[in-house]
Amino acid sequence: MMRYVNDELILKGNTPEEDSREMSLVTLVDKAHREWMQAKAYFEEVDDPDLVDHAIYAMEAAEKKYIYLLKLARKENVIDEKTYQAQQSGLV
Repeated sequence: MMRYVNDELILKGNTPEEDSREMSLVTLVDKAHREWMQAKAYFEEVDDPDLVDHAIYAMEAAEKKYIYLLKLARKENVIDEKTYQAQQSGLV
């Protein structure tokens, strides 16, 4: 499982509110990643032709949400460039 936050947050001189927001964003990224993995697993298990379109939609929506939150975390410097690149390369 991904872990983006470590002692570095404390060293940045953040206020408790900023740390809380960053932790919340990390939590959202982790949750979005889990949702995407669950949607992929659902797609791989669907055998009813009527549910294939739904599974594809759910998987693509979950992936877009994850990518959006990952980019937002990078923009707000919650994750570093190295972590971002590693996660992006894992999307392929």
